[in-house]
Amino acid sequence: MESSDFQTQLQTEMLWRETEIRGLNNIIVQLSNDATKNMVRRATICLLYAHVEGFVKFSFKLYIDAINSMNLECSKVKSVLTAAVYYVDFMKMNNPDNKNKIFKRVLTDDSHLHRIYRYEEFFERITDVLNQKIKIEDGYINTEGNVGKEVLQKLLYQVGLPHTLLDRVIGPLTRLMNKRNNIAHGTDKSLIDNAEFNTFYNCCLDIMSELSRVLFGAYQNRDFLKQANS
Repeated sequence: MESSDFQTQLQTEMLWRETEIRGLNNIIVQLSNDATKNMVRRATICLLYAHVEGFVKFSFKLYIDAINSMNLECSKVKSVLTAAVYYVDFMKMNNPDNKNKIFKRVLTDDSHLHRIYRYEEFFERITDVLNQKIKIEDGYINTEGNVGKEVLQKLLYQVGLPHTLLDRVIGPLTRLMNKRNNIAHGTDKSLIDNAEFNTFYNCCLDIMSELSRVLFGAYQNRDFLKQANS
């Protein structure tokens, strides 16, 4: 995928979300009745969070799919991305039911020996592993049902980027997530004033804009390679 195509897809996805968010904010600004304004703010907070979560999922999946499409060998990319390709293999390595066939019966409970056997199996294939083409499966990007600050930092780490890249804009994100959850579950009936709403509104727009900038820059600069720009 060309960098321009990657950027276009990000911008197209962000644009329709921004248009909807700004449109709702314009409606709120024009309302004169405080009770109605509060009601619409509460509903909009749920939508703000939904747009953050939706854009986060879309953006990281696009980044992974774009890397997959480049047909790179695992030896060429950052180790965390190679680990993502072989996540299932690592799960097998830690599966105590996978035992050395020679000693499976006579040393059934020798966990150390069987663990060594599983590691041996993997490293016997290490050359094939490193020559394998990158193909990270769907599901690697998992928002765990809630996109807060920690989850977003984890996702950055999982794609080989510094986990602090979005710290400038994600300060209010966990508060937005909790507010949305409490409103949606009916446990928060409090009034939402203009300052609080604007904090969440700006947080949503800032995260989408900054995440788009960060992932486009990373893709354009080939930050997924072991040596960027190589």
